Amino acid sequence: MEEFSKEQVIKCLKKQWGTYVDRYNMLSAAEQQQYLARQGYVRLGDLLAHLAAWWQRGMQLIRVYQRDPGFQPPNVDVDAFNAEAVASVKNLSDAEVISHFESRRLQMLELVKSLTEVDLQSERIKSQLAIEVIEHYQEHL
Repeated sequence: MEEFSKEQVIKCLKKQWGTYVDRYNMLSAAEQQQYLARQGYVRLGDLLAHLAAWWQRGMQLIRVYQRDPGFQPPNVDVDAFNAEAVASVKNLSDAEVISHFESRRLQMLELVKSLTEVDLQSERIKSQLAIEVIEHYQEHL
């Protein structure tokens, strides 16, 4: 794994993910639609639901890895997982989904802050954080 630090993950959650919705809202309506189309989502709420669902799964896995470092998570059908995340918010407004997304972001931030040096020696925990926070951010820039 490339360079990794707890501080790097915290910074990404605070600065990049923490301003994600605001930066989206600064785009023109046409730019917003182009961005969502490139991401493969119809509305912002769908994209945010996707992100929040993966963070939730990542947090659950990290907690399991803390107790059982050898745990092997089941394979995930990514398309079905993403479809389920979007379906779960179909009756919610973007504002409601933004609130949910922000809640998950803060939960992930608190989890990362709580990780001990022992936790951060786990390649599985570090990998999960890199995938869910840093690499996922790069995918959705």
